[in-house]
Amino acid sequence: MSVPQNLKTAGEITRYLTRNLTSPTDKARVIYYWIAHSIRYDVTKMYSNQTYTDPQELVDEALKFRKGICSNYAALFQACCRSAGVQSYIIEGYTRQNNKAVLIGHAWNAVRINNRFYEVDATWASGSLKGNRYIPQFKDEFFMIPPVEFIRTHMPFDPIWQFSTNPITPKEFEKGDFSRLSSVSTFNYYDSIKVQSGLSTLDKLARENQRILGSGVINALIRNHVANNQQGIATESYNKAADLFNKGVEKYNYYIACKNKQFSNMSMKDADILGLLSTSHQSIESAEKILSGIKSNNYNLSYQSETLEKSIVSLKKNLKEEDKFASKYVKTLKPLRIFLFYKKT
Repeated sequence: MSVPQNLKTAGEITRYLTRNLTSPTDKARVIYYWIAHSIRYDVTKMYSNQTYTDPQELVDEALKFRKGICSNYAALFQACCRSAGVQSYIIEGYTRQNNKAVLIGHAWNAVRINNRFYEVDATWASGSLKGNRYIPQFKDEFFMIPPVEFIRTHMPFDPIWQFSTNPITPKEFEKGDFSRLSSVSTFNYYDSIKVQSGLSTLDKLARENQRILGSGVINALIRNHVANNQQGIATESYNKAADLFNKGVEKYNYYIACKNKQFSNMSMKDADILGLLSTSHQSIESAEKILSGIKSNNYNLSYQSETLEKSIVSLKKNLKEEDKFASKYVKTLKPLRIFLFYKKT
């Protein structure tokens, strides 16, 4: 239930908690037990719209203040599991309580042990709310629950986190219709989760939104999650476009540096010269294509995208001029090429 006060990070705490344990189940259990007893629910943050760019911020916040909301609990459990070598996941969604769907966002965890998935809710294990008052009271029933049982109270936004071949829809969840749980279908959540781990953030968000939209967007909470994912997709797309543009600039600048040295006294191969310009073209054209597909109502992102578009136009203009020079350069006899650097081309 407690650890020495000098242990401050998730890694230090986990090493202490699991020092005599070997099985992943025992490790997950002691982490769950410690978090549920040591982190208090922060009622004042329950309706906060504060956003975090890195899950580590949620972990640091929970450990510093020893309190937090569901996202803090889930991030901390995830960080501790990783330190202990236990495969785990953070899942976002909403819940069903007193036979009614509660349209407030919630976060919890899943662990994969012996190739089977189980679900964990350290937030609910820590206590409960009575009105706006938090009552700390450990509940042991939210550890390693089979998904077929957990889905009756916890609905993930993304259907892959139901760990079911026949996931229920949000509409069925809100109605309390769990009849399809007794039948098997063809939804391959296992492969989807496996593929998910190797995808870029951009592709993860795009595929997640595709699955959510296919399952049904029936309430504001799901719509907001899809919109947040879409904003994430737009941001990641911009970052990808910016990276490609920077690569194009890098190749262009290297070309200019070589040109200023008269292509190393004409020892540089013609194919290398043209290749630098070609690679620069390819990078900025790819960046331009990505930018054209970005849709966002975010002012800062729109401004950054417009600024990048202007930079692309400027670089394309410079490349066009250098294309002319390079084309003329490689077509000129080598003994005469030096004169091209001393006259307007």
